[in-house]
This record gives sequence, C-alpha cells and structure tokens, in this order.
Amino acid sequence: MDIILFDDHELFAKSLGIALKNSVKSFESYTSPENIFTILADKMPDVLLLDIRMGEYNGLTIAQDVLKQYPDARIIFLSGYDLVEYHNQAIRIGAKGFIDKSVSISKLIEKITLVCAGQMIFPPYTTTTTTLTAREKEILQHITLGLKPQAIAEVLGISRRTIYNHIQMINDKLGVNSTISAIVRGIELGIVTLNED
Repeated sequence: MDIILFDDHELFAKSLGIALKNSVKSFESYTSPENIFTILADKMPDVLLLDIRMGEYNGLTIAQDVLKQYPDARIIFLSGYDLVEYHNQAIRIGAKGFIDKSVSISKLIEKITLVCAGQMIFPPYTTTTTTLTAREKEILQHITLGLKPQAIAEVLGISRRTIYNHIQMINDKLGVNSTISAIVRGIELGIVTLNED
C-alpha cells in the first residue's frame, strides 16, 4: 500500500513512518496540507491519512476539497480528536474512515487494509447517534459561551419561548436533564467549543 499522511505533529509522523516501514509499500508524510493538490497530482496514494486539526488548517475542509477534485480518493482521518461530531462530518463528506491516534500499529494496518478492500471504518456508535439540527447546535454554542436564553433570542431574532423549546429538545437528544450537562456532552461530542471561533 502507498500511504501519504498529513499531520502537523512531525514526531508522530516520523514515528508512524518507522512503525509502518515493513508493512506498507511506501509512506510519505507532510506537516502541512498547503501543497496537497500539487502532491496528489504527482502521486495519488492508496490511502490518504489526514489529521483533523493542522495549525490553521481544518482536515475536514481539506478532505472535502480533495474529494471534489478526486472523488475516488480513499481518505481516513487519523486524529486524537475522536469525537462523534467529527465522525459524522467525515461520513457526510465521503471519507472512508476515522481512526483514533491511540490505536495500535497492527490495528491501524488492519483498518487501512479494510479501506483498501472497499470497506468503511467508523466507530459503531457514529451512525446511531442522534445529531442536533444546525439551529440546535447554534443555540447550544451560544449557551456554552455564557449567553442567557433572552440574549440568544435577541441575537437569533426568535422568541425566548422558542429558545426554551430548543433547549428542551437539545437535552432530550443528548440524554441529559440540565443545561450544564448539555454543554459538557456537547463538548465531549465535538458539537460545541469553549472558544469564540
């Protein structure tokens, strides 16, 4: 198998290259996806491994752009950000798998081989997890950043009652019974962040 990895953690990339040395045909790694299209135009690997966060770059966005130009590319996300929301996004854009960086080398090779054979590899709970609507995510993000229901209603131009209805739906979908629990669960799932951006 020919594998190309894009990951901004150089030590991880080099370590993985050493670990895979005797198990794959070729392995190349790059610390930035800045020139990814030039690289892929020269050589399309059997599997393209991408991290989710690479400095200023978002691996999900990069993958989406790659798949527009190369719809048959086999992309697997190899990331420490093993969150349900990222899994769901990866499936939506057409990636072939998502692997946590903590996986053993033997399991990694096994999963990559399955993708090369035409399979998709995602955690079993990914597709069964209830996802929030775009509006529900937006409201939960506002709550996470400390906005009160009345302030959110004003920002979004909807009634406070509607906000409370959304909050109840968010709690139901996430299986929690308080706003604090919803925030914690949202962060765990990668639905919201504690940062303004």
